[in-house]
Amino acid sequence: MIRTRDYRLTGPTDQPGVIDGISTDVPVQRKRLLRNATLPPEQEDLLNLLRTVLDGSS
Repeated sequence: MIRTRDYRLTGPTDQPGVIDGISTDVPVQRKRLLRNATLPPEQEDLLNLLRTVLDGSS
């Protein structure tokens, strides 16, 4: 959750007046999980493989 007074609109520096998003460099008041990601089995397997590789490299 972000206070409305902390929202900062962003845009391309070469196009003044054009808005293309909201800055994420603001104080966060609260985080809330909207839903858990559901991955297809093959992507879940790849994610588990990546976790194994990363855990073994430390």
